[in-house]
Amino acid sequence: MNNAEINETMLALSQKSWALELMYNENGGEVTPETEALEADIQDLTERLLNEGVDSLGRWLKGKQDEIATYKAEKAAAEAKIRAAQKTEEFIKTKIYYLLEATGQDKVKGSFYGFALSESKKTSIRDEKVNERWLADVQRAARAFAGLPDCIDVYLKTTTTRLTEAGLDEFVDVATAPTVKFSKPRAGKED
Repeated sequence: MNNAEINETMLALSQKSWALELMYNENGGEVTPETEALEADIQDLTERLLNEGVDSLGRWLKGKQDEIATYKAEKAAAEAKIRAAQKTEEFIKTKIYYLLEATGQDKVKGSFYGFALSESKKTSIRDEKVNERWLADVQRAARAFAGLPDCIDVYLKTTTTRLTEAGLDEFVDVATAPTVKFSKPRAGKED
């Protein structure tokens, strides 16, 4: 039983139930061969929906859940491959950095690719320090002045750029590491 058949069966059940109710209203609730036939049809439709319909919908739902699980597994596998490729990328950059350093070069250009010594800079927020400084005050104010209930938490969110622009560098960590800039051939222009 597919979705269209389930819809048709549900519509037929609704129509026959309505017709049966009208019949009983018109004949004062008397059971007749027509009402018995409608009740039998209603029973058959109900059983079909509760058996074939439920199983069909169950199979469809299980199929979709399996499809979602497959996509999630594929996504996780792809993310693992991306992480591995990123680690390899960093390894290659480190190798090139040491090659340039060992040969006393600041930059080098091969036939197609070029590299130059550089320094990577990663900034991160010192969340513990930000929370230590402001979180308790913000929570207290939100509960006291805004009526925020205890079941709702408050979090502080900012960026390293915003902290630096505000002159709050003590809440930002900066890590530097040697790396290389990479230049590669550009794609040709199409005519």
